[in-house]
Amino acid sequence: MSTLFILALVACGRNTKDVPVIPVGVGMNPEEIGPSPTAYGGVVEYDHVELAGGGLSLAHMGLGSMTEVGPDMINFAPPYSGVIGFSYLFDRKLTAADSLAFVGAAPPAVEDTCYTSFSPEGPIGSFTSLDVGDYMEFVNSDGSSRFRMGRVPADYPPDPQNLFIYYSSVEDYAPSARTHRVPGSSNDPRQMLEETWRPANFPFGQMVSYGFPGGLARFDQPVGSIPRPSSSVGNAQVQVPDPLGGVLLEWQGSKYDRYGDPVGEPGAQTACLEFYGERASAPTSIEDCATPAALPNGKAEYNSFKGQIYTGPWDASDGKVTLRWAPQAHGDQVVLTVRFMEPLDTSNPQYLVPEVDGRTAGTCEQAEANWVLDPSLLEEGELNPALQGDPSSRMAEVTCLLRDDGEYALDMSKLDDAAAYAASHGAAGAVFYFSRGTETEVEVPAAKDQYDQGHDISPIKVTSRAVRVGRFHWTASGGGQ
Repeated sequence: MSTLFILALVACGRNTKDVPVIPVGVGMNPEEIGPSPTAYGGVVEYDHVELAGGGLSLAHMGLGSMTEVGPDMINFAPPYSGVIGFSYLFDRKLTAADSLAFVGAAPPAVEDTCYTSFSPEGPIGSFTSLDVGDYMEFVNSDGSSRFRMGRVPADYPPDPQNLFIYYSSVEDYAPSARTHRVPGSSNDPRQMLEETWRPANFPFGQMVSYGFPGGLARFDQPVGSIPRPSSSVGNAQVQVPDPLGGVLLEWQGSKYDRYGDPVGEPGAQTACLEFYGERASAPTSIEDCATPAALPNGKAEYNSFKGQIYTGPWDASDGKVTLRWAPQAHGDQVVLTVRFMEPLDTSNPQYLVPEVDGRTAGTCEQAEANWVLDPSLLEEGELNPALQGDPSSRMAEVTCLLRDDGEYALDMSKLDDAAAYAASHGAAGAVFYFSRGTETEVEVPAAKDQYDQGHDISPIKVTSRAVRVGRFHWTASGGGQ
């Protein structure tokens, strides 16, 4: 049987008990037109994601870890970036299949417009997922860059009743190939050869081919498949965007530290969109931000800095934050998403640990133990800043498609509905995603459903984005003012 997914469309607004029913593609405000509800046979995302500030975890990349990104992470230093791929394909076309992006959100159709959504959850429809082989991959023309997403699950389970197939991978960003030495034909250690053991994985500004080998699911598996390789219908080409480069934020008002305390005197403020914001002088241009900040040399100084928090429009004295960037040749979609998050459910068993007499209980003691909130999630007795808001929550989102002219003022006229809803419903945090990207419609071979019936599912939607994530200061009352 098909797996039934009854999910809320991104653009449908909040529950109808709160507002009247509104048409597909229209947000809380009837003048807001969201993404066009185009039917696709699936979605594929290929993204470079950088966590550009404090109070962020890998969960804000769409991953499962709640660990805050910062100096405490071994072998991971600013810029904290990775390459993420995610895909699921369906045995039939679904309207608004792209309504829930893995990182960020699908943009509206018109430049310099925004739409508001509440608790978006994904496409509507009854479908089965597709097996297209062991992997999907993106490869550039000379093979120097390759990124492969493996099938999940890699092996089918003994009981496939609830099987759902998707493709996913995450790697740390590799701008160039990584090599090692291997023995040559003579086995002389002085004559060792250099060999690539890991290629680059996100070639900014280049064209890459997208493909998969094809797969065949058994008749007793509740999934479909595409038996033919993607190359049988052509070589699909996807444009990888140029890097974001320097991004400057400007506002009037206060700066805040990771704990929500004001820093310095209020007034005209600037910050580069980056993790480490301690510069010798305040940046005044995007050129300043294009040069990475010098990290502290001392171990104690380096470890003491946890990343900067940004001031949101609700805290700015004139109600706006202006972003400046350099327009680029590749990546015509510049998107800004502001997301408000529900409080973390601290009663969830996944956040609890057994405790006996003030220490972690052993396996044999857990029956008598008290289950308490995991101390590693706390900082100075409160949830650490990365958990100020459940990272997996999308209580309310505002997504804007920006004209790539290098300047955009995010003001409260775009955020009023979402911010008011978030404040009244107890939102615990706010983050934002600034990205440059491309969208490509790709033809794929026909799909075979569980009953050997063929279906034309073309096109599927392939996106590639360079994304930077930051956290806005937010309090239960809706800001610092």
